[in-house]
Amino acid sequence: MSRTHHRSLTPLSQHSVASSSRFKEHLSITMPPPDPAIERSHFSPVSLTGPSERDPTLSGSTMHGSSRSRPLDPEKGLTGHSSMPSTSSSIKDRFTRLFLDLRAGLRDGNPSAADLAQPPPDVAHMPEWRPLNVRKQPPQCICHSQPPPPTRVQRLRDRALLAALAVLLLYLFINVTVLNVRSFSSSPQLPAVAAVAAPPASAPTTTDALPADTQQCISQYTLNAPSNPTGYPCGTCLPLLAALPPSATAVYPAALDATQFCGLRSLWEDAGQQGQAGLEAGGWVKDVKFCTWAGVRCDGAGRVSSLQLTFPAVPASLPAEFTNLTALENLEIIGDGNSPAGAFPEPFGALTALAALHLENTALGPLPDTLQNITSLTLVRNTQVGSSLPSSISDSGLRSLVVNHEPLTLSAAQSTALCGGQLQSCDLRGSGVQACGACLVG
Repeated sequence: MSRTHHRSLTPLSQHSVASSSRFKEHLSITMPPPDPAIERSHFSPVSLTGPSERDPTLSGSTMHGSSRSRPLDPEKGLTGHSSMPSTSSSIKDRFTRLFLDLRAGLRDGNPSAADLAQPPPDVAHMPEWRPLNVRKQPPQCICHSQPPPPTRVQRLRDRALLAALAVLLLYLFINVTVLNVRSFSSSPQLPAVAAVAAPPASAPTTTDALPADTQQCISQYTLNAPSNPTGYPCGTCLPLLAALPPSATAVYPAALDATQFCGLRSLWEDAGQQGQAGLEAGGWVKDVKFCTWAGVRCDGAGRVSSLQLTFPAVPASLPAEFTNLTALENLEIIGDGNSPAGAFPEPFGALTALAALHLENTALGPLPDTLQNITSLTLVRNTQVGSSLPSSISDSGLRSLVVNHEPLTLSAAQSTALCGGQLQSCDLRGSGVQACGACLVG
């Protein structure tokens, strides 16, 4: 190791140290100069480096014969084994220091070395801060504060807005009322309505010139009845639509649907409050899809083919409009003994397709003499039917007869036809008949 001492050796002492050394190689001791020069940093003109960092003589203290040397500081531009900077490095360092000095002088607020060397100002001579006038105020509650009263301009504006709103609502109400009156009136139809009800191009020539009232009824059923089933004018439109020939109803299927709808709705209209509630519970008059109403069945053409009414969902009587269900094949009515009641409507014979009639616990009667196509007749506990059957029963082709718990008197022709083997099913128990072929009696 090389050691550095701050005292000088005489030639005699140097000889004695060299002669008494135990190492094969002599140690060389280099003394630093008395006043080493202080050099500025390459990167900051205001930073100073100590003599121990920059003195090249200290780095030269090595053992003789050793090629290893300590790497110098890269900040100072010295690397490797060179102990002195090259000429190009010295010129570059000078330009770098010149550029940094110019930059430091032009920058605002950048302190120089002289400024850094000045001591900080005396804290005791600094002016005192003014006291802060901070006052604590009690919290203010605005929960019970009332808003300021509206001004006259605000009151006038609110009144104007309310008046405009009232006028708008009145206008809408009048517009809707006038539209409904026009829709249900019998005046000539609008062009748009006529376009909806216009027949297709392939319509027969016999139906091209439908009366205006008839076309109006068809249009009203198509446009208004779905949203207001009870508001459709069946009293006005049903006679017009029922008079259309089959060729016209084939072109205008809505006319046939309106006829079926009005025939069923007449039963709902003739029912009392209890009967209407019972029918409405089954979906009646909720829409115009009458084939989905309780007790109603339709054929493939959309006509009513079967109708079953059970108390309390029964009418008070059978209205005449009901007979417009000309495709009806099966009719079953079960009452409570008092309802439905009354005579069968006169046009009951229009139900030419009726094949099965079931009356139980009703006050309807007597039976009409227009049951030519009946094949099944069931009468149970009816108080007003009477004890005699219609004369047309003998020629009707009846196959099933059930009369229970009500009186029955058969004529000679009926006994011959019914008791002679014409019937396939016969039950006359409780009717007072003592014998009738293979019928059950007693």
